[in-house]
Amino acid sequence: MYLSVFSLIIFISILGAQIVRSFCDGAIANNANFKQNNANKILALFAGYLHYLRTLYKYIFLFSIFVVFTLLFYQSYLQYESWLSDEFSKYLLEQSVKIDSFNIGVNYFIFYVSARFFAPYFISLAVTLVFLVSAKKLNKKYDERFFEPEEPWFGALAFFLLGHPGWLFYFIILVLIYFVIHLLSLVISHKSLVISLYYLWMPMAIFVILIQGWLEKLTLWKLLIF
Repeated sequence: MYLSVFSLIIFISILGAQIVRSFCDGAIANNANFKQNNANKILALFAGYLHYLRTLYKYIFLFSIFVVFTLLFYQSYLQYESWLSDEFSKYLLEQSVKIDSFNIGVNYFIFYVSARFFAPYFISLAVTLVFLVSAKKLNKKYDERFFEPEEPWFGALAFFLLGHPGWLFYFIILVLIYFVIHLLSLVISHKSLVISLYYLWMPMAIFVILIQGWLEKLTLWKLLIF
């Protein structure tokens, strides 16, 4: 619950910044004499701030990692207190699980919270880092043809905060929506165009969170969780 609320706050905040930036850029571009207009001076100042914000997305991503794992530790603490207060489950705190692959024994509680709480975000973090490195290298190779400088951070935030297997459903939905938009543009313009994902990253992430209750009932989702 806490993680979903935090993720929504991040996604909605970034989407809001995108929309305001687009409005400011459009308002300034439509007025060639904006330097002589006090209102447009304010817009220019605000637009400059939003352009500066793109350099902060890296730190927003790192902050999100810190918050998520802090909340996971807090969730683990609540689970521990819950088990400790129950006559049956408190005995599980003293049990251990043998991991044959490593020939070691692990406390059952640690094993439980690691698999139940932490593993989904360790997986999504690994996926995120692969995406981030790949997107930046691809964009640099093709002179930023595919993404604006801050877009890889949008994707990184979405992949990580949605956890596992949410990131996978997010990716599938994002690709399907992109394909539909590309197909429509091809029909309308009769030529293949490079479609920007700039305004799709956050809305699709918000959409996945909103339908997660339904996704969790799917067989595929159940097969992918621990």
